[in-house]
Amino acid sequence: MCFALSLTVQQTASAKDTWRNSQKLPELHHAVGLPMADADKQPKGWPTDEQGRLQCSTCHGQKNMEDRPFDEVDKKAADFLRGGPYQNLEAFCSQCHDAREYRRPNIHLMLNADGSVKKDHCTYCHEEVNEDRNRPHRPEELNLRLSAGRMCYGCHLKTPHLNALPHQAKPDEAMLKQMKASARQQGVIFPLDEDGKVTCVTCHTPHEPGVIDPAKNPAGRQVQSGNVKQGVVYLDHSWNEVVREDKRERLEALNRRSGGHHEIGYRRIQREVLLRLPAKDGTLCQSCHVFDR
Repeated sequence: MCFALSLTVQQTASAKDTWRNSQKLPELHHAVGLPMADADKQPKGWPTDEQGRLQCSTCHGQKNMEDRPFDEVDKKAADFLRGGPYQNLEAFCSQCHDAREYRRPNIHLMLNADGSVKKDHCTYCHEEVNEDRNRPHRPEELNLRLSAGRMCYGCHLKTPHLNALPHQAKPDEAMLKQMKASARQQGVIFPLDEDGKVTCVTCHTPHEPGVIDPAKNPAGRQVQSGNVKQGVVYLDHSWNEVVREDKRERLEALNRRSGGHHEIGYRRIQREVLLRLPAKDGTLCQSCHVFDR
């Protein structure tokens, strides 16, 4: 059994199905037997065949891998992917492909140079563009493509930062009372998901400043200490070495168990973006929580 067969653009659908079923390769396995595209670059030492076409050894470093059954190939070996091991697959792919051409757009950058709204960015989340953004809307008027509790996971992880999962819970009566009082005092909103749970947009706003007028709609009120293109800006802090030493033994144990390489450190937030209220000074946290002084 070959690891992969030479593919050509002229293959019929039935031939592709026969190849896929017999080889049991991943659905997104890279095609071989094709010339490298003009826009791609061929790394030094990554061979093609006599006609300049991609072959197994172009990407894989294991000798004669194409002559072994797929199940017998050691996919965790350092030379499984040529030049490996890699922390992530994108780092490997960018050896040939320009990573900038495949970068996911930042849909939160919603304003053109003239201040008008990029309407195609609106429809990533909404079924249609809302032309009346500067008035408060009921949830059913937003025409979201997914529920508020699931929308962000189309692009973001469930755990984009520490304590993200523990926050996804239903507030008790005391916390709801605190949230409503804070919303009135601060002139913001803290929307919950369809089940009444805290979700991403409870604390974060998906819209760039200027898309919604905060004087007319509390959904537009947000932190404006940074810019969306640059993202969150951190400052190095002297506590970094203390935190690293405190977590060292546990991280080493985690790395041994997982075979990965995890690091942790401590930095202070300098500028924030897409937050309804500042988190770095605790204002956002105190909108829901009451802390003993």
